[in-house]
Amino acid sequence: MATRKAICLVSGLFEEVNTPTDKLDFAGNSTSDLTEGTNEYFTNARARGAISVTDSGGDGSLSYNSTSGVITYTGPSASEVRAHLSVATGSGLTYNSTSGEFGTNAIPNSQLANDDITIGTTAIALGASSTTLGGLTSVTSTNLIGSTSVLIGTADAANSILLNSTGIVFEGSTANDFETTLNVVDPTADRALNLPDNSGTLLSTGSSIANANLANSTITVGTTSIALGASSTTLDGLTSVISTAVTIGATDAANSILLNSSGITFEGSGADAHETTLSVINPDADRAINLPNLSGTVALLESLSVATGSGLTYNNSTGEFGTSAIPNAQLANSSITIGSTGIALGGTATTIAGLTSITSAAVITNGGTSGIAIRDATDATKIARFSSASITTSTTRTYTFPDANGTFALLGTANAFTGANTFTNTTGQTFRQAATQDGFIIQGRGGGTSDFAVTMTTATLTANRTITFPDLAGNVLLDTSTLPSTFSDANFRVQDNGDATKQLAFECSGITTSTTRTLTVPDENGTIATQDFTTALAIALG
Repeated sequence: MATRKAICLVSGLFEEVNTPTDKLDFAGNSTSDLTEGTNEYFTNARARGAISVTDSGGDGSLSYNSTSGVITYTGPSASEVRAHLSVATGSGLTYNSTSGEFGTNAIPNSQLANDDITIGTTAIALGASSTTLGGLTSVTSTNLIGSTSVLIGTADAANSILLNSTGIVFEGSTANDFETTLNVVDPTADRALNLPDNSGTLLSTGSSIANANLANSTITVGTTSIALGASSTTLDGLTSVISTAVTIGATDAANSILLNSSGITFEGSGADAHETTLSVINPDADRAINLPNLSGTVALLESLSVATGSGLTYNNSTGEFGTSAIPNAQLANSSITIGSTGIALGGTATTIAGLTSITSAAVITNGGTSGIAIRDATDATKIARFSSASITTSTTRTYTFPDANGTFALLGTANAFTGANTFTNTTGQTFRQAATQDGFIIQGRGGGTSDFAVTMTTATLTANRTITFPDLAGNVLLDTSTLPSTFSDANFRVQDNGDATKQLAFECSGITTSTTRTLTVPDENGTIATQDFTTALAIALG
């Protein structure tokens, strides 16, 4: 390598490095350009060769690869661990050194903290048995199986109870030779005997109870009370009786009444062979005949008729009354009054006077000169009329009035725009005239707040001005706006102030992905050198 004096850039000029304070740039050089002395350079091979490990035996293994520099430790195997484990003799535990599994096998009672249980006052060792249990005060179980008998109390003592295959035997309050036994007759099906939720004495087929010992010793039929074992010839207060026949009075006697499947038969005041029977024609639906709350004589179908000119009809075969063109003269009210216009039933009216309002879901009129119109309250010659002529055929248009007072703005007419004119969209944003009447205000926006507004006004004009918006989407920049900090290199250009066709563009495609490069401008005037120029200069300097 040729020996050359170092150079540096000072104030835009290249100079030799002559003093210790001059800076030397070693960019482009490495230790390969310097001869290694006694202080050897670091290499992986030299570092790995200086390390070793020792495996002193025991479970597992330790090794070292001086080529890769990797130290490997292998832990103990499962068989090495299992060889260190065992169980104590007589503990009841088992151990398989091949699988490493612990188990149990006949743990002796001596190895248990608790090796027996006590029932009542009887202690029973685990694995042992007992034919008797003493000291029990009660036994609760859904089933008691495995005992031929259960004795409650002392055998044959007063109030003792014995349960065995014979039944339930009660000794009673006296300890003697007399007991009460409950047993069952061999059943032919499943049976259940339920004791009532009461205190008292059970009855048997051999018991006889006097009425005086019964809580209820009478029955009441209607309003007639009859003691058990007694009889009654009359029953009062009945609301209904179900029977094939009921006779009121003596059979066939004067004024007797017979109720049976044929109907209701009245004997009449004379006891003879002539009776009056009420019966029904077989109905094809549920029917109800109501007697009026009046005294009188029943009228038959053939005895009824209607007055001529009444507008009523009558069928004496079916008894059906009807109506047919009831004349107005037969009505209490034969006309209606709308506003101040009276209209007889069946009549017509082309005008309605005296109305103060009409409330309806819809009011539909013909168009043209006969359509719906609004007349001025004080000058009848002033009329506003609505026309539907311009609406598409078979189409309904709906106009919604805002919740505010105001004046209609008409198409094709110069309409004054005042501070009172406000337009509001569905999101609550409003558009109205500025208070100074030399601009307009846009207040609020959808999804934002209506507390802030944008007012657009003009400065003092010396000529007509035109503002043209570009065919782009974006935000308007103001003279007080903060410019964005990032531009696309496809959009950013610096133009010559004398010739707009001369432009400077920046290209960032050569920068590594996700990397920001910074170009620092020196504090002096000059011309930017290109990469080709800098390379040629470096070659010229050797």
